[in-house]
Order: sequence, then structure tokens, then C-alpha cells
Amino acid sequence: MSLVFFDKPRRRRYRAPPRQIDDGDGTAMDFQLSEEQRSLAELAERLGRDEFAPRAARWDRNHEYPHANVAVLRRAGLLGMTIPQRFGGPERPLIDAVLAIERIAKYCGVTARIVVETNMGALGCVMAYGTEAQQRETARRVLEDGDKPAIGMTEPGAGTDLTALRTTATERAGGYVLNGTKHWITGGGISRTNLIFARIVGRDGTDQGIGGVLVDLGTPGFTIGRVEDAMGLRGIPEAELIFEDCAVAADSLVVRDPKDGFKKLMNGYNAQRIGASAVALGLAQGAHDLAVDYLCRREAFGQKLKDFQGLEWMMAESEIALEAARLLIYRAACNARRLANNVMLPQMKDASIAKAFTGHQAFQVVSESLQMFGAAGYSRDLPLERMLRDVRMFQIGGGTSQAQLNMIARGIFAGR
Repeated sequence: MSLVFFDKPRRRRYRAPPRQIDDGDGTAMDFQLSEEQRSLAELAERLGRDEFAPRAARWDRNHEYPHANVAVLRRAGLLGMTIPQRFGGPERPLIDAVLAIERIAKYCGVTARIVVETNMGALGCVMAYGTEAQQRETARRVLEDGDKPAIGMTEPGAGTDLTALRTTATERAGGYVLNGTKHWITGGGISRTNLIFARIVGRDGTDQGIGGVLVDLGTPGFTIGRVEDAMGLRGIPEAELIFEDCAVAADSLVVRDPKDGFKKLMNGYNAQRIGASAVALGLAQGAHDLAVDYLCRREAFGQKLKDFQGLEWMMAESEIALEAARLLIYRAACNARRLANNVMLPQMKDASIAKAFTGHQAFQVVSESLQMFGAAGYSRDLPLERMLRDVRMFQIGGGTSQAQLNMIARGIFAGR
């Protein structure tokens, strides 16, 4: 099958529904996709089915980064979709990236995760808060080189409680010196661009709050330590980043704001949570589709499995969970705030609701789908056991489900 790629995706600006319409009481969502969005979703579906699915087991089995898939994504215009036009990107809205991520994740969670991190996460933080020079270079690396920017947050003693991080960026003449260790950093050792959360220390030794610093792979004093033997999503390394008197120039600083620096960085990370939720949804939808096909083919006791009411009800409940998760994710993406450069960042509460719900429900749907196959589902001959391992991450990474509940509660009672 020949694949149709978008012609010169950086030259056009896309206006994307879902639209908001006034229903008299506030707003209601019109979820009709534009023709351009339908074409995007169809492209992502074709690539997932024809290009990525046949190789998905390889990346998992060999702990191998899918460079070949990244090249396909770049040619198709699916890297840097959210990058503003002034930096060479097509400036697509967040919902468009979600549509592509969801479709690709049905076939390969690792590849979908790369689409997340080349449209959101560290990239979004730089596009929202970086200098123009930082924005241009980060955009160029994504669009031209297929670089997947990494975001260095977690430390051995600071996971959910990121305010406890100990990595420091100490100001000195001409720049900063980083010292500290990060771990469980997605893409560590692969990503050239690394946005490191660090405690900024002034020349006089005073704590200036948490900020973000860009550090290139290969910078003296920056080494890669242990790579985790992860349960799932094994095609992207989860690595330890070690900084020992690592000197960077002053223009490497992305965010330094004693009052709001950490808040700005976390605002930028909200989009990453939407992207992660879309991966979980896609994995669950892919597993659900496999189960539907199997139930329509397999017979037992003289009838198709799809005609057993107990199994029908299980599948119906999974369908409800998938549709509810999709609505929450799409809503969070569509209601994102528009910042300078037309960068769109979701609200914390919206992102947390989508992630907490989807992470749990997606795992349940994949597990129930595997159950439909009986012993065959437990075998590596089918992709379901890999999908179950992959989807489990999304109740942990990017903020645990329990941490999301705390943030939702804060949103409920804010200002009360």
C-alpha cells in the first residue's frame, strides 16, 4: 500500500474543531472533526497498521529505540506538529497531536510516545517560556533531525514530590554549573536536547527557586548512568542522568522565576499528561479491537463468543470506558489555554482528570481484552501481553494516579 504524506506540512496553518458553541448555559462541545483532521487521523492509522505494528515486538524484545519509525514520522509531518509557524512548524492545535498519538498507539505504544515528546513535554515548555534562540534551535532539531527532547524531572529522592529535588544549577560568570542525578528519564542517552529541572543557586549561594536548564547530550560533565530494565515501553530507555560540575552557558536557562518558575514548568508539563493519556487510550482501543475481532470469529458450545451475554457485557463496559476517556482527553486538549507564539497548554485540573481516569480504565480494558483470548492472550505470540505491560506505565509515569487525585481536589477547592 502506498502511503500519502502531507505535502510541505510546515507551510500551512490548520484551524481545527472541535468548536465551542454557546448552548445558553455556557459552552458545549461540537466534536465534528475537520476534513484536515480526518485525513491526519487516517494517515496515523495507516502508518500504525502498515509500518509500525510489524516492528513493535522488535523494539520491546531488543530494548531498541525505533529510529526507523522516527524517520517515517518525520517524513509524514507528525513530529513537531504543535511547533509555531514562525519557528518552521505547522502550528497545529493540541487536539490534532492527540488524534495522531491515539491512532499510532493502537499499534505501537513506543512510537506513539515519541510523537508525544516531539509535540509536548520539554518541547512545549521551551516553546512557551524559552528565548527565541532556544525555541528556534529546539524546533529545528525536532523538525529536521527527529530529536526527541527529554525532560529531566525525577530524582532518586524526588518523584511525586518534585519540590524536594536536589540537582542544582549554580550561577557563575558566563553561565551555570549543574550537579546532581536524575533517574527514570525517558529517552536518556537518545535525546540530544534535555530540559533539566534544577534548583537555581545564585552567586551568593541563595536559593532562587526551581528553574529549567537546557543541556545537550555530550556536554562535559553530563554522563548517562544506569538504564532501567523496565516492565514495558522498552523501546525508549529510562535512564539515569548524572551531572558533575557540568558547565552550561547563561543562555541555556529556560525558566528562572523565584515565584513562578516551578509553576511555569509544571504548566508546560500538563500537555505531556494529555499526550500520555492519549497513548494509554490508543493501547486500550487497540486491544479492544483485537478482542472484538476474536469474539466474532471464535466459537464455543456451538455459538460465537460474541453471543455470550457475559462477554457482551464485559465488552460493553470497556466500550463505555473508552468513550468516556476519549471525551475527557479531547476536552482537555480543546480547552487548552493559548499562550504567546500560539502555544497551547491544558489546564491542570483538566489534564489530571483525563490522566487519572484514562490510566486506570485503559489498564482494565487491556486486561479484559486479553482475558477474551484465554491462554492465547497470555502468550507472546499475540501483542496483548506487551500492550498490558506498556499500558501499566500510565498509572505511574507523569504523576501517579493518586497524585492526580490530589491535584483534582486542589482544583475543586481552589479559592474556597
